[in-house]
Amino acid sequence: MKDRHRPPVIIIGAHRSGTTATARALELVGLQIGQHLDSHREPRALQKLHEEYLGKVGAAWHNPRPFLEWIDTAEGEQDCVSYLRENVERDFARIFGYRGNPKGLWLRWRINSGAHWGWKEPRTTLFARTWLEIFPNARILHVVRDPLAAAESIRERELKFQAAGDRPTSNLSDLNYCKQLVDAYLGAAELAANSANYHRFQFEELQANPPAMLEQLANFCGLRVSTRNLAAAAASIRPARVRSTSA
Repeated sequence: MKDRHRPPVIIIGAHRSGTTATARALELVGLQIGQHLDSHREPRALQKLHEEYLGKVGAAWHNPRPFLEWIDTAEGEQDCVSYLRENVERDFARIFGYRGNPKGLWLRWRINSGAHWGWKEPRTTLFARTWLEIFPNARILHVVRDPLAAAESIRERELKFQAAGDRPTSNLSDLNYCKQLVDAYLGAAELAANSANYHRFQFEELQANPPAMLEQLANFCGLRVSTRNLAAAAASIRPARVRSTSA
């Protein structure tokens, strides 16, 4: 985008892989990831943007295969890039979680003045190669968690939702399917691995040594980190023995 002084930091990874915890920690050390976000630090408008396109090709976040097959064609990739580009150019602020109030305008000004910014939304993982067509110099931060642990967490969350009265989401009560879903996200993320600004890390390593890992991640994002902010960010990471609730 011509008026953005810095390319974004795009945090990707399968659902339940520690992307929320990573985004919150990086926010504490200075990465601007939006204003109007849900409890998982995601812009709802970006979720909708992704999900609407997935639905257009007969897919969903929990059934990505039709979409991945579609964008593997020249026609599909071009169509998806056009869709994302047109929406971002028309409604950048809303899509990335900025309100039209004074604070939102100030945060937008910060982006245009060179602040480090980005976003986190797991569906972005599926779209990573197309987002790179729009932001070719974006820094891709790929959060990877043990695939079985991520799959178990997806299934556990689904069963909890069902127990609360929600309608079942197709196949998510099946652990094998959840494992295949995590693998599909990992495969989609790898399509962005050829980017010059791609960095993959294991979430369990962040849990084991938050200060050292966060300093590395902050350096990758181009952030200057104070000792105080680094300590606060490190304290926000739950150790591995505590079951994560991150998306």
